Amino acid sequence: MPSRSPRRTGTALAAALVSLALLTFTGPVSPREAVLDGISGATEKVYQSKPLRVGIISLWETPETTKALHRTLEVIRQAFAPYPVEIYPRIAWKELQRQIEEGEIDVFIASSGFSMRMQKHGVVQLATLITKLQPNPNTGVATAFLVRSDDDRFHTIAELKGTRLSASYVTAFMSYRTGLGEIAVRGFDPEHFFGSIHYTGDSENESIAALLDRKEADVAMVRACWLEGQPPEVRARYRVIEPREDPTLHCEHTSRTYPNIMVSVLEGSAPGAAHIIAKTLLSMPEIAPGHKWGVATDLRPVNRLYRELKIENYAYLREPTIKQWMKDNPEICVLSALLLLGLVFHSWRVGYLVRKRTAELRASIAEERAAQVRINELRGRMERMQKATIVGQLSNLIAHELAQPLAAVQYYAEGMKDILSTDHPDLKLLEMSRAGIVKGLARTRSIVERVRGYSKNQTKRDDTVMLVDTIERVFSSISTDVTDGVDFSIAGLVDVQAKGDALELELLFSNLLKNAFDAASTHAKESPEKPAVRITASPAPDTLANIVISVANTGRVLSDKEFSELTTPLITSKSAGQGLGIPIATAIAEASGGHLTFEQRPKGGVIARVTLPLA
Repeated sequence: MPSRSPRRTGTALAAALVSLALLTFTGPVSPREAVLDGISGATEKVYQSKPLRVGIISLWETPETTKALHRTLEVIRQAFAPYPVEIYPRIAWKELQRQIEEGEIDVFIASSGFSMRMQKHGVVQLATLITKLQPNPNTGVATAFLVRSDDDRFHTIAELKGTRLSASYVTAFMSYRTGLGEIAVRGFDPEHFFGSIHYTGDSENESIAALLDRKEADVAMVRACWLEGQPPEVRARYRVIEPREDPTLHCEHTSRTYPNIMVSVLEGSAPGAAHIIAKTLLSMPEIAPGHKWGVATDLRPVNRLYRELKIENYAYLREPTIKQWMKDNPEICVLSALLLLGLVFHSWRVGYLVRKRTAELRASIAEERAAQVRINELRGRMERMQKATIVGQLSNLIAHELAQPLAAVQYYAEGMKDILSTDHPDLKLLEMSRAGIVKGLARTRSIVERVRGYSKNQTKRDDTVMLVDTIERVFSSISTDVTDGVDFSIAGLVDVQAKGDALELELLFSNLLKNAFDAASTHAKESPEKPAVRITASPAPDTLANIVISVANTGRVLSDKEFSELTTPLITSKSAGQGLGIPIATAIAEASGGHLTFEQRPKGGVIARVTLPLA
């Protein structure tokens, strides 16, 4: 029976990987981080309710590769900002497999062999590590059979039969199973080839090779490229059995080559997460000096190795054939035939019941479709009502604009009448009056066409709108019966220009201000504060291209139901209202490239926050 040693506590390098992976990254954002954070907009609907969970299997790596993995975790975290990323470093293979099977992890970094084993759980490989010593992602991993340099007994794999082996653990791909594959292709049974096997329990090659130094093992299986990273005095202690030459793997190795370490995502992960990780890693020329991520295009060697060893999805090759099984179990075969006949009868009966049930379902589906048609008709009516309400409100807003050009037309027309009543009309004055009338009519036509264009969905929303002027016009149009006794202030809006349709933005703030003043004045007695409406502006937290305008009013504390009904169409507390004011304001904000949100003030009242793009 193979012997096992207690699990080693790990080298300082492994401890460094754990501590680096567990760091909470803070500090000023670098130019590179700013680029990565720009990707995070695509994650808006990916991880709002849970963090991205990343697991790393317990791996031995060089200090340089450890830094590359640490940097990989860092750029993944930056790409998903501001949503959190949880890192689980150096997970034992059994624990990582359990987490994958139970859906407790979204992304993991492990060997290509482990990733292939997990494909039955819907795992998809995204990227494969490339280094200077392992420039080809398809051939970056191999096993080296080491013996002591002063031991002249062994020069071929065949001569190792019956010897004592030192290895990592039974499912290790990069430093054990790839070595067993070389024994299998030479016609030996890899499970009974060695006289004894000492498993160290981890993937640290120093621990595996140490048994050779203590002469507790005759041969050791370590990962290729480990020896090249050691000092000359360490390399001189060992010799590689049957070394191969491979132009795509610049390390001494005994086994065939396989794809390198991989980043993989699980079936339950959001497609947006896989896209962001792949785009982030594959777009970086170097993740660390001499290291980058590529794409392995040939996983056939892994599949071939599992077939040779008759493990994982080829474990069935160890089982006896069906023909032999039938010969040894005739009674079971007869019983199976009877069961098959019963199954045929059952299938016929089920088919009859299914056809009957299908007819019933078709009738039910027809009724459901008719109901859906009625629902669509009601939805269309509500949309037309909302459109009509918008046009009606816009008409009220532009009434005072029409008054000015029409008054000018009337003035010039009366002037022309007076001039024509004289004996010698002044043609110059007549021409001035005619031009004034044309100008006034053009202004009137422009205003009317804007309303007609809006009703036909011809709004472009590319005007440069001075927000402080818009809000002051809205305030002046609100009845003094509502504004009297309510403090009103505007802060931070000097010279702030937004992009959108001027009439729509005026309608948006008209709805918000009227509701704010109405709430502040109506519920003044129920609030401990003096009635007030405050408008403030600040840059958007996610991008400097947007501005956030906050409209806060005093009032009473709303219940959860009342607060949720603020944005519900057709529900209003006003006797003359239709319940479309806030939904219209929300629709205008979103159509302008922004959004509208609400929150309750602790002392009572509501804060409406409008995010709009800056011109």
